[in-house]
Amino acid sequence: MATVQPLQNVVRHDDPLYDLGLWAKQEVLKIEGLSKQQVMSELQGIMEGHKYSWHCINALLQGKLEEGSLEFSDCHGEVLFEWKNLCDEKRMWEKNGRPSVKSEKFNVACLINLKILPIKAGLGSEGKLASWSHC
Repeated sequence: MATVQPLQNVVRHDDPLYDLGLWAKQEVLKIEGLSKQQVMSELQGIMEGHKYSWHCINALLQGKLEEGSLEFSDCHGEVLFEWKNLCDEKRMWEKNGRPSVKSEKFNVACLINLKILPIKAGLGSEGKLASWSHC
């Protein structure tokens, strides 16, 4: 799984999505402050589909691809690659009931990516909501 990229230059101060960028930064800080057990608990909940809509986020990403606002380029390719990795991790979790890698750092990065990927993909508040609940 790719490492978490800094949120610098994701959203400009004059961009209407600036508040979402701030939310994503706060979410990263919150996750980094969680205990190992709290990270695993949140990660398990997400992998089991609780308070996270894999289907909705996937549909929103597919819609962005179809409308041409998200593409397989250097700019957006990282987001799509990371989404594929997260979906692969979900399948492994479903198969084995645990993360594919025994690493606290990996689990934190995975949780961060799950939370902020919808924002990095430009899914806006709808993407944020999907990362908090079912659509």
